[in-house]
Amino acid sequence: MQGVELKKAGQQKQIIRSLYFHGPGSNAELSRDLGLSTPKVNSLLQEMIHRGTVRELGHGDSSGGRRPVMYGLAPEAFYMVGITINVNFSVIAIFNAQNREISGPYTLPVKMERDITLFERINDRLQEIIREEGIDRKRIAGVGIELPGLVNQEKHINKTYFPGEEELHLKLGEIFGMPVFFDNDARLRTFAEQHFGLARGRQHVLMIHMDWGIGMGLIVNGQLYGGKSGFSGEFGHIPMADNGILCNCGKIGCLETIASAPAIARQAREGVAGGNSSLITTLVEGDLQKITTSTVIEAARLGDQFSISLLSQAGFWLGKGMAQLMQVFNPELIIIGGMVAEAGQFMMAPIQQAIYTYANSDISNDTEILFSILGVRAGAIGAAAFALEKLANN
Repeated sequence: MQGVELKKAGQQKQIIRSLYFHGPGSNAELSRDLGLSTPKVNSLLQEMIHRGTVRELGHGDSSGGRRPVMYGLAPEAFYMVGITINVNFSVIAIFNAQNREISGPYTLPVKMERDITLFERINDRLQEIIREEGIDRKRIAGVGIELPGLVNQEKHINKTYFPGEEELHLKLGEIFGMPVFFDNDARLRTFAEQHFGLARGRQHVLMIHMDWGIGMGLIVNGQLYGGKSGFSGEFGHIPMADNGILCNCGKIGCLETIASAPAIARQAREGVAGGNSSLITTLVEGDLQKITTSTVIEAARLGDQFSISLLSQAGFWLGKGMAQLMQVFNPELIIIGGMVAEAGQFMMAPIQQAIYTYANSDISNDTEILFSILGVRAGAIGAAAFALEKLANN
């Protein structure tokens, strides 16, 4: 009997997963999605309605015959937490069972470091948010966290920041008091694009995450690709510039050193200090240490030619790298996201120019290039949904 109940619980988890990722559906649609008979799905749904997990939403459209009853998750059935941690700060957001952000995003001054106590500080803030928002903590199903660095999903390890902490998710579960799942930031943002963004329904996609570094997620034959150890997508560490500067990975002239957010900010500081006339100086009130990529983008939008030239230059280098990716992967779509992507209006033309210069036109003409519509929200959305996916498959 226990085996039957476990099987039923697993099937109901898959119904939750389907409704979370795809939205409301009919009995017939859920049956096709799960590979179960319609009577079986109906029986599962009725139990879930009785428990308050699922609701009837009325009748959907019909292509002929009786209009189907539509089912959806009750908003308050459970909640998912999505957390972004990067080298400058962290972000917390809470989503309801319909994948709607009901709390946040909250930014807190906790940055990525090689000290596991950072998660305790983030959890302290999460508990404050839960109390302030009046959310029933018992209804929080799990936490998803996006992290920088090399993440091995099989061993649950972040090799860059916590190389000796295998099964790190279990230790994080103890800190947060609930199930915790984590993955590399670029891969989780690709996961978000795959299910809720521009990559939905696409089979061959590259998602370039341009932020403090330059990472990449890959969708190959409709599946998120991680590589042998989960370390695929280190696009930013391809050496591009001869006689370039030292990268934090130990190599010289990596793409990250010339086109990432820190690189653009560094080039702006150097340029202004070297005598370039720019609105940046006014925006930071003469304090060059306050220059960030956001400052450069703001100045560019005000027409500052120096800032526009910096963003254009970063776009050209990015396009040169993308030309190489196109010829290796032949993707149907490349999505550009992250902080630097907010400067898309200044980068698209130089990206295209570099691609025309360095890529085979028969291949490049077959690839669409778009800037993410999820924007900075992609991290928390992807992390929360990733945690839900893991819970549904456990």
